[in-house]
Amino acid sequence: MTKEKIRRRRASLAARVAMKKTFYRYSYRNAVVIVSAIVIVLANYALSFQIHRTRRILNYSLLGRSNSNDEIIEPKKHSKRRKESDEIRFELERQLNGLREISFQENLNNEHDVILDESTFLDFESKMYYAIWASRSVTEVQSLLMQFIDVFKTASVPSDAPKETQAPNEFQIVGPNIAAAALMRITDIRFNFHRKKGDDNNMEVDLAKVMTPSLLQVVAEEITQSHDKRGIKSKYGKHGHDRYTLSYANKYIQRFTKSSSSFFNLGMTDVSYANVLYTLAKIQIQRKKSGKSFDDKKLTYLVQIICTNICKMGSGGGDEMQCSLPQKVSPVLLTKTLCSLATFDMKDQVQLLSMIGDRLIQGDAVGKLNGRYLSLAMWAYASLERPHVGVLKSFSRRLRKSSVRAEMLPLDITRAVWAVGHSVRQLDLVTQQNEAHLNSPFCPNEDVGALREEVAIMVYTLVGELLKPKNSNHSEVKKINGLNTNQVIDLLGSFIVFEFEGSHPFVIELTNHIKYEILQRDECSATHIAKMLWSFQRLRFPIDNDIIQSTIDKFVDIILSEGAHACAPSTLNQMLRSITLFLPDHGRSYPQLYLAASYLLNNRNYLKNCNEFECSNFLWCYAMAKYYDKEVILSLSERMQNGDIISSLTPSSVSRYLWSFTSLVESNEEDIRIKETLFEMFETLGGILLSAQLKPVDSSKAMWAMAKSSYALNIGIFDHLAEVLSNDSMLERASVQQITQALWSCGKMVSWEDPLREKLEFGTVSIPPYVKSAEKFASFLVSLHERMSAKDISQIIWSLGRLKIMNTSIVYPIANKAAQMAQEECFNSQELANILWGLSKVEYNEPHAVSYFTAQLRRASIMNAMTPQEASNVLYALAKMCIKDEHTFNSMNQVLMRQPENATTQTIANALWAHETIGLIPPRQLFNSWAKEKLHIVGLYVENQQIEIIERSSDDK
Repeated sequence: MTKEKIRRRRASLAARVAMKKTFYRYSYRNAVVIVSAIVIVLANYALSFQIHRTRRILNYSLLGRSNSNDEIIEPKKHSKRRKESDEIRFELERQLNGLREISFQENLNNEHDVILDESTFLDFESKMYYAIWASRSVTEVQSLLMQFIDVFKTASVPSDAPKETQAPNEFQIVGPNIAAAALMRITDIRFNFHRKKGDDNNMEVDLAKVMTPSLLQVVAEEITQSHDKRGIKSKYGKHGHDRYTLSYANKYIQRFTKSSSSFFNLGMTDVSYANVLYTLAKIQIQRKKSGKSFDDKKLTYLVQIICTNICKMGSGGGDEMQCSLPQKVSPVLLTKTLCSLATFDMKDQVQLLSMIGDRLIQGDAVGKLNGRYLSLAMWAYASLERPHVGVLKSFSRRLRKSSVRAEMLPLDITRAVWAVGHSVRQLDLVTQQNEAHLNSPFCPNEDVGALREEVAIMVYTLVGELLKPKNSNHSEVKKINGLNTNQVIDLLGSFIVFEFEGSHPFVIELTNHIKYEILQRDECSATHIAKMLWSFQRLRFPIDNDIIQSTIDKFVDIILSEGAHACAPSTLNQMLRSITLFLPDHGRSYPQLYLAASYLLNNRNYLKNCNEFECSNFLWCYAMAKYYDKEVILSLSERMQNGDIISSLTPSSVSRYLWSFTSLVESNEEDIRIKETLFEMFETLGGILLSAQLKPVDSSKAMWAMAKSSYALNIGIFDHLAEVLSNDSMLERASVQQITQALWSCGKMVSWEDPLREKLEFGTVSIPPYVKSAEKFASFLVSLHERMSAKDISQIIWSLGRLKIMNTSIVYPIANKAAQMAQEECFNSQELANILWGLSKVEYNEPHAVSYFTAQLRRASIMNAMTPQEASNVLYALAKMCIKDEHTFNSMNQVLMRQPENATTQTIANALWAHETIGLIPPRQLFNSWAKEKLHIVGLYVENQQIEIIERSSDDK
């Protein structure tokens, strides 16, 4: 490397070092400058904040408010109010001093009332309202009111007036309007009046407890006085200007100053009435949340008086005054008023509710309501069961706007969805029951179907909003994840109305939320689970078995861990009914559920709280699930015979209970005690069935229970049930299955008739009354033969045979329908045997039609499932109809020979008789089995010749 190159490299390195030093030097200087600027800005901000804080504290001191906590953070939305609040005290003193000069003038009217201009007083009162709403604590409200009271006393009491003791309720001086505003502000600030251990606001709670009753007394006195006088406003003066009588403080002045002067009362305004309603509603909600028993009649009565006074406030005067509240109160306060009315269930205030709704649907009012207040107004009308169609339409359209629904919380969305669902259900109910109500203010004569479509769009839109992320920072957390248990139940209830499908994306997300979130929470109670399953049952969702399993397991765990108090009888009833109706096996695959139910039902104290409807439903669920529990049956039967249950029993509950009891006995016929108890229940409850208020299902179930259990001790009850059901109006309301079941019961019951004994005793045989009813059943069923199932056809033809109903206009249409279904292979072995047996009893003579039945009988699947009894009945029927079908005889003989141990004496005898009648030789094994097993002899046939007969002695048995 040459010297020149070395020199150049050294020069380059020196230049680089110099550049780096320069860069670092200037960077350091810039950093110092930037840090200094930041420090100066922060110092200026801290100084301005301290000046603002000091000024605020001084303002508080000027207003006479206590402010022990210096660390007050001012919300931005109240900054304007705070800025002007220091002027209130001086303005109040100025106006009150002016009132003092007026109060002692000699120019008074005859009633010793001072006449004051409306604008003067409203300006004064508005500043008081402004100060109250600017308050941020109960202490501030009290300080403001006490300052006003002190100024009032100074302005109203002359210097030579006698000194008196303090008034029992000094808040009477402030008047009802200011008292109402103070009440509302206190309940907003301190809604919860309960002290908490270690809570710094216990002083505020105690103060609120003292002030609220006193202020409420002031308001209540004015409300009741206005109600008694039936007038609130008076007019004086020339030119028709409104002037007000200021007489509220008259009693106070007379009591403490011995003066008749009075100058301070305008009566309750619309805003004050709305404020009082809001306060009373919050007090009512707080009392209910506390769980303490209380008498709310006084509050309800006060609310009723308020509603009466509001409806009489107007510009017309007299009894024809129109309500002015909707026009003078803001839309937000109107919404709060609606919620207050809903809290006290003021559904009878039709005029007030209608006028508020008419005001809220106007454009200038709807635009001022956000999603929360829109949902609250809809909730109020739905809770009162007074659906306002205009509100539903207008609010539903606004809630569909993206800017409105984007700000809604999950609570607001679920409230709106529940409200429209409940309202639509009410409209449907009114439409179905009495269309005359559609001209009411809440149900105008409009197309309910069109309204349903419009609100359904809103529901689907809001539900889609729940699938969006809760915030942009956490896209994986959706709004639906914030739903609690009650909100999920409300959504499911509305889904029933709008018939949501299980494939909807929200339904899928909701079921996952239930499975992984709701069921894991401690707040999920037995009542919540029962309501969710009831909704699943109504919606018929294709719910995953894992969810059903998890739901039932959670329910069982709650019962076993918390006991009977965790599950009311109504909750258990709803749970069992939902499972029974929802699952194809009626809950048979979940025995743990019935074990838990038995744990409750075997508790006598628990059963004491069960009514007749719940007891009958419990046994019905057990019968549908075929879950036999002897102790539960006996416990429920004992409860059903108690006096309080007997006095409230209905035919519906009795028929359901007897049907369920009989179904359970049928599956356990060996239990004699249960059978005896069943007959006792028939004796005890049977008389209640002698009623004209029976439904088709009641008559059908009760008839089936009596016939199936062979209860013929009181056949008059059966005759009554059959006669009631045979009425034309009842038949029109009954289903095919119910009429078929009743006809089958008549056929079953006829076996208990004894014509021989009747002939010997009375000399003649009369037809039982229910037989005539049965013939009417059969005649009516002919017109419904296209709607019959294979089981219905089989039972009808069997019943016709038992009752000997040979009317060709009845028999042949039913038989032809059966032959058609036989060609389609719709029957099983038992149904085919019953059809052939019944046709043989009514002298049916159509061999070609019978061949369709015998052809199906010879199918391998039918023969494999056939019993010896059924095969014997087929042979007997063919012989009765003189049909010599050797193929069918051979097939039936195979069935008999396959199970000879299951064949009874009657079975084999019928088969032998059929062979003899037709002229066919029975199989040797058939006769040998009958002779050996039933006649206790052994017979041997060789080439149709009997060789040996050995009779066994009784000792060999």
